Amino acid sequence: MKKGKLYQVSIDEIEYQPHFIMVYASEEAKDKDLQRLATNFIVSQNPELPESALVDSVIVEPRDPNKKPDVVAEGLHVPMPAWGVKMGLLYAQAVHHATYDDDEFDEIAYVRDETQAKRFKTEAEAKAFTQWLNPACEVVRLQAGDDHD
Repeated sequence: MKKGKLYQVSIDEIEYQPHFIMVYASEEAKDKDLQRLATNFIVSQNPELPESALVDSVIVEPRDPNKKPDVVAEGLHVPMPAWGVKMGLLYAQAVHHATYDDDEFDEIAYVRDETQAKRFKTEAEAKAFTQWLNPACEVVRLQAGDDHD
């Protein structure tokens, strides 16, 4: 399966809104491929709209992978963002009720290797956990690994 990338595609539309279509497609996708995916999406959402109402001009820009795509190319799936809490979790639980000033804060054991971070599906879940565990925890977006197509 090919690696994917999120693109923002803008076709010079005469009649269709919104202006931008988020397309998740192969990293090797050409502008014409992305234009075709975006055009097909627009026409599928508006069957009464003739394709001739879409001017043949396209602007493609990379997009933040946290955004939800309108179109996912065949054979691909969108990886879920993986969030983690970077802190020595056992140590943090042991000092859960402690309070810190700047001097004591240095004693917190952070996890440096993101593969050891506690993982959550959403940023909100990770932040809720940090508030319960210890507000000094750091919530980070984990980097995409080999398991992300």
